[in-house]
Amino acid sequence: MPELPEVESVRRSLLPYLPGRVIEEAVVHHPKVLVFPSPAEFVESLQGARFERLERRGKLLIFQLPPWVLLVHLGMTGQITFRDPGRADTPFERHAHTGLQRTLQHPVDQHTHISLNFADGCALLYRDIRKFGKWRLIHRDNPRLQVELSRVGTDPLTEDWKFEPFYKAVTRSDRPIKAIILDQQVSAGVGNIYADEALFVAGIRPEVRGKNLSKARLKKLFAAIPEVLEKGLQYGGTSFSDYVDADGKKGSNQEKLLVYGRYGQPCYKCQQTLLRTTVAQRTSTWCKVCQK
Repeated sequence: MPELPEVESVRRSLLPYLPGRVIEEAVVHHPKVLVFPSPAEFVESLQGARFERLERRGKLLIFQLPPWVLLVHLGMTGQITFRDPGRADTPFERHAHTGLQRTLQHPVDQHTHISLNFADGCALLYRDIRKFGKWRLIHRDNPRLQVELSRVGTDPLTEDWKFEPFYKAVTRSDRPIKAIILDQQVSAGVGNIYADEALFVAGIRPEVRGKNLSKARLKKLFAAIPEVLEKGLQYGGTSFSDYVDADGKKGSNQEKLLVYGRYGQPCYKCQQTLLRTTVAQRTSTWCKVCQK
């Protein structure tokens, strides 16, 4: 699933293309990912709409098209790409198991759910083979907008990321620390990859109960979370299979991971074999020597 660095990489890669563009036509090819409104209302509302700003909260992309706000969650395999007819399509490389194309640019295909077309022939395409992504188009005056946004907690890469609220949220909980930092109300945008990485950097085992962690240890974790997110963003996100940015480019952070995806391999710090366990219904990779 795309996490904060991947979603922010998508946002940044869209900035050269979207602001100021006017949607000539919206097409809903498959309605499953469209939560609200109906396909007909979606198409009618977006015709002639102008992209003003593109924001992000946690894993949520927020497109401002006054008076509309488009909220997009990429789910597990969602891809938002910008197609320019002046560039050649390259539909020749496919994922070995899913068949999803890994391309710098692709045309509409069977996995394309929504197209936002522009007058110059360019288009914003949303593809999602597993169909877990969610699109919501809401009028800025609709109370539903604040309800949706309130489901996203504090983003670790913003000035709202403060230690005391984080400390209280963790120490008041009996849950494993990994489950706590996966909670999108606690640290919005953190998923399985960056939770494992942050816990390793902080030297904390994923199954330790939040209420049992000292302030000193939590200060290390509080600092480690934005640290690993910034690192992921620096390398364009983590691409194991489906994630690409708006230009169809994969990230390279998978080559820089310290523990995630490295079960059975030696720890970079102590050379002990990395272990694997299940915490909060997620597979966790960690080091029994470096994490306590």
